[in-house]
Amino acid sequence: MNTISPVYARLVLREMERNSIDTAPLFAGSLLTRQQLLQGGDIRLEDFLRILEVGRQSLDGEQLGLMLGRNMRIFVLGPLGAGMAVAPTIREGLQLMASHTRLHTTYTSVHARPSLAGLKLLLKYQFDMGDLEHFHTETAVMLFQHYIEQITGEPLVDAHYRLSIPSPADPKVYSEAIHGQLSFGGDRDEIEIPRHWLDHPSPYYHDELWHQTQLTLSKRLQEKGEQQTETYSQHVSALLGTSEPPLPELGQVAKNLLVSERTLNRRLQAEGVNFRQLKSRALASWAKIYLIQTQNSVESIAANLGYNDTANFRRAFRKSTGATPSEYRLANKRA
Repeated sequence: MNTISPVYARLVLREMERNSIDTAPLFAGSLLTRQQLLQGGDIRLEDFLRILEVGRQSLDGEQLGLMLGRNMRIFVLGPLGAGMAVAPTIREGLQLMASHTRLHTTYTSVHARPSLAGLKLLLKYQFDMGDLEHFHTETAVMLFQHYIEQITGEPLVDAHYRLSIPSPADPKVYSEAIHGQLSFGGDRDEIEIPRHWLDHPSPYYHDELWHQTQLTLSKRLQEKGEQQTETYSQHVSALLGTSEPPLPELGQVAKNLLVSERTLNRRLQAEGVNFRQLKSRALASWAKIYLIQTQNSVESIAANLGYNDTANFRRAFRKSTGATPSEYRLANKRA
């Protein structure tokens, strides 16, 4: 049975009660009661979605996601949010999010894509959620905005939000809530965070708590890995994908997961992959970025990616893409 944190559902209940709206429809046809919702513990995904739908219909006047998002902070993500709150830098907090997001929710995930300009966070939904997708997009956007603004103490005015939400009749509702550049009606939900924010040190960094939250998430990752395939490969891919060259080695990744190198290798092999393959894919992605977005020589790109021999880089890139670096650059410059 799929379950989920009740935080959003509790916020809907609170807003309806604050506005003197009958809350009985939230629990109609369900074994869930108001008391159970407020007591804590995860609730069934179907109950969660029904409460959001009732809230969306009852709390009109502005978007439900923006309404709740104004007061939402990163701790709504439980242990994951706690880890992000005490991470050394914004980048490490977002790395934690991208690599562990599947531990928090079964219906959505966050994928990170690096670029020379910064980091793109792509929201993906595991199934069609209809109009409720807009709710989750709105709350996610504001959650990331609050997170970065709390760490930096400054408004995030230079982020770019590309949303699948149709252009609203009143854009002012969004522009008052979201501080960066907004684009609507796209084919995806994506947040681009400029790189100058990523390595901003957090005033809330706490070494002991950071270690403890990593340990908690590592244990949850192990538990999930016993139930599902590709758990560790997804985690390692996300971690490598949010790092800038030179990419971390196996030992550093294993330390991040609080497991031995041997244990991590064994778990990756059980999922049909090894660390070298995952790192090669991440390096190939960075190579494509450099080849398309810069005029750097192939030799310079190879050095930036940590290759001691340019010939090794050319062989690895051709094995990954089927083309040499020069052929790939030429083909994509013409595109």
